[in-house]
Amino acid sequence: MSTSARLHRAVVVLLTALVSVGGTTTVATAATTAPAEESEPGLYIVALEQPPRPDRPTAASRQRAAQDALLREVGGPTVLYRFSSALNGFAAKLTRAQVKQLRSDPAVALVERSTAQHIDSVHSPRFLGAPGAWQAAGGPEGAGRGTVVGVIDSGIWPENPSFAALPDSVRRGPAGFKGACQAGEQWDAADCNSKVVSARYFVKGFGEQNIAASEYLSPRDGTGHGSHVAAIAAGNHGVRIGVEGQRFGHASGMAPAARIAAYKVCWTAPDPSHDGCTTADAVAAVDQAVADGVDVISYALSGPSDARSVAVELAFLNATAAGVFVATSAGNRGPGAGTVGHASPWVTTVGASTHHLFQGSVVLGGKESFVGAMVSDQAVARTGIVLAEDAAASTSTSQEARLCKPGSLDAGMVQDKIVVCDRGTIARVDKSAAVARAGGVGMVLTNVRPDTVDSDFHAVPTVHVDVAAAHAIKKYVAETEDPTAAIDPSGSDGTPVPQIAPFSSRGPVSDGDGSVLKPDVTAPGVGVLSAVAPPSDGGRLWDLYSGTSMSAAHVAGLAALVMGEHPRWTPSMVKSSMSTTAEKLDGVSGPLAEGSGQVDAGRVLDPGVVLEVPVRSYRAWLAGRAPARNLNLPSIAVGDLTGSSRVVRRMTNVSRRTETYSARMLGLAGIGVAVRPRTLTLSPGETGRFVVRFDRETAPLEAAARGYLVWQGQRHQARMPVVVTPRTASAPGEASGSGASGSVGFPVRSGTDGAVDLRVSGLAGAKPVGLTLEPGDFDPVHPTADADTQEFPVDVPDGASLLRVELEGRDSDDLDLYLYRGHELVASAAGSGADETLTEVDPKPGDYTLYVSSAVAANGSTTTAQLYTWVVQDDAVGNLEVPDSLPAGSGEPFDVELSWHGLDPTTRWFGAVTYGDSDERTFVTLN
Repeated sequence: MSTSARLHRAVVVLLTALVSVGGTTTVATAATTAPAEESEPGLYIVALEQPPRPDRPTAASRQRAAQDALLREVGGPTVLYRFSSALNGFAAKLTRAQVKQLRSDPAVALVERSTAQHIDSVHSPRFLGAPGAWQAAGGPEGAGRGTVVGVIDSGIWPENPSFAALPDSVRRGPAGFKGACQAGEQWDAADCNSKVVSARYFVKGFGEQNIAASEYLSPRDGTGHGSHVAAIAAGNHGVRIGVEGQRFGHASGMAPAARIAAYKVCWTAPDPSHDGCTTADAVAAVDQAVADGVDVISYALSGPSDARSVAVELAFLNATAAGVFVATSAGNRGPGAGTVGHASPWVTTVGASTHHLFQGSVVLGGKESFVGAMVSDQAVARTGIVLAEDAAASTSTSQEARLCKPGSLDAGMVQDKIVVCDRGTIARVDKSAAVARAGGVGMVLTNVRPDTVDSDFHAVPTVHVDVAAAHAIKKYVAETEDPTAAIDPSGSDGTPVPQIAPFSSRGPVSDGDGSVLKPDVTAPGVGVLSAVAPPSDGGRLWDLYSGTSMSAAHVAGLAALVMGEHPRWTPSMVKSSMSTTAEKLDGVSGPLAEGSGQVDAGRVLDPGVVLEVPVRSYRAWLAGRAPARNLNLPSIAVGDLTGSSRVVRRMTNVSRRTETYSARMLGLAGIGVAVRPRTLTLSPGETGRFVVRFDRETAPLEAAARGYLVWQGQRHQARMPVVVTPRTASAPGEASGSGASGSVGFPVRSGTDGAVDLRVSGLAGAKPVGLTLEPGDFDPVHPTADADTQEFPVDVPDGASLLRVELEGRDSDDLDLYLYRGHELVASAAGSGADETLTEVDPKPGDYTLYVSSAVAANGSTTTAQLYTWVVQDDAVGNLEVPDSLPAGSGEPFDVELSWHGLDPTTRWFGAVTYGDSDERTFVTLN
């Protein structure tokens, strides 16, 4: 429903490189430094390296003791939460020095600042084929029986009929579940029942003092969003829906017999821009949900693309290890590439697709019609139509009237007419209310820029149209004497469904080498009708919301349905059953938008085969010990194809009969594909291994080739999305050498049979600048030079290709770098040591200021260091020489030799080599 929040991070990464220098081998050490804003005093989540073991009391006792020891070492900060089930750690208020001390401790896996995230926000069960799955489960009263869906969101409105107590025949609670009903504002134990079996709230991270007066300090839903997703996932079956006199049939959750555990972590603030859900509260909720014993987690909060160093993603990994299926929203930042969140391979990341289009049309002058979004089933007979800006009340401006601000319309000019209102500034439904109050009988809501058209419950029949239709309608009204129009609720443009929603976030994943494919699947997320909280939804019990939040809730409910029928299946098996049976969407969106496609509830209980990922494989990938491409996922992504690549998968027959499967590849134009073996005969419970080899043939470089690997059996079909991206070259990230003259060689692998041009940026020279500073505090918001901080101006001219800063200090000191362009912090390196590096590629020209700050002095009084700053321009070639090109030979390794001569030995030199038209580059440092 709302747009995903961006995680503002400026992480500097030095790539590990193994290079040959003058007959010896050196390693450029990998380092990841924390952004400046994540080192300042505040609330932090701290996770220990040792995973939680809540199932073993002695292990739990040891991990508590380890947490206590860490807290004592850093001076006993205030602790808000302790984690022991999904995470081994705590959330505490830390100073800058405590943050740095903990980050340097080898027993600590991560120290992450708690940030505010935002929510990514019935006919859908029937559209997805759920009735067939319900029949296999013994009817709706058995669909999801024995499972609990944990909804981490904005709470729940228990009076909604979707959450009424279950029939006496299914009232016995799920075995082993240990939830609780936490009392609070307008909430007591009686608000839980056999449907809502647990409800808790988490507010310490957000702060009680920061919530709005209209919010409830309890599990009660303050926005309607939590109720909406809970009802989608596991709302009761056959609940009659009516909104403002209009009937919409009967609603049902995906798993109507499942129970709901509500964990409220999202809060409204007095200023709506401050609404949100802090990661400290969210991690605490995940930890509690695992301890309570939920089977499924529905998590509709925005998430990062980095799965390797984020507390909530690590908590989800441990939840998965405990047998909990996690459904997350992909995000609402589409349609741009690389916008998908929740990149972790152990969660099921869900994009939004269409399922039922609420449409109608506005008919101009009894002739030309334009289709848009419309919920009302009430027609408006042909009548006058007026532009709102031409009907401004005497007390309002035409600009206020154009937006249909409440009270801005002249009743005499609007009476009994259809009013054309521009979208923006004012809530959409408030515009139709303004039209109704002025006596209008209908509204045309017009987009003023490319955007979604939305299904809303309006005060008068309303058609919401796109920009093109808006221009045509306004032109007709402005140029026609006595213009007329009618509104027809039966109007439709025949758009097929399902299709990917424009707002749904897309891959590829920006973390790593692009060898994890996200999103995994899609589910309905456009105009989904479900339960809400009346106080925040105009007194309604039901409303239409859109967003990947709704999509994730569908998949969470579907997971409960599957786990109810297959209680021994692991979360990765459940994910596989959804992925391999999903339905390809209409249109040309492809796997980077839709993953495997829209889930098909009618096939998910009997997928034929599944691909299971052992939790140890996830942990090996997380630790960098295994490549992502060989995780046994029900999708294949090769993000860095140079020459050929080999991928291994294993699939297991989960049906009751022996079946033979044959492989075929669809799509993947320009990529040679060999599957071995091409047929697999699997008996019940048997696992078969297959290998897929990819070779670039004619596919363009630096562009994703997309397709599907289909395993066709006699009774089942398993379809896996495949994305392969051929690269121009694969090269080390860093190379170094020394001497006034010399050379350095390193291996580069070409990705093409044609020659790859090599280009040089630099060399640029830098003399060392000595620094002596006293340790102190640095405020990134108000940077100031003083005894602990020194500032340096940096001029970046037009055409500069690189800006690099290196700081070298004593091993036990702690120094940080902060780079500003004007007053904007553009990059920082604020790790726990003295040696720091910043690299900006293609920096914007302008005047920069570099601050070097001392945080910790090993001797207690001063830190000393040397600073180097380079601004590299492409035409400043200097004396660095490289071959003109790599020789032809796709997949062949070549030794590239860089040489230089006549350099000033008192200066350190820096430059880079790039390969063809790719972003691949090797940074070169010469001492």
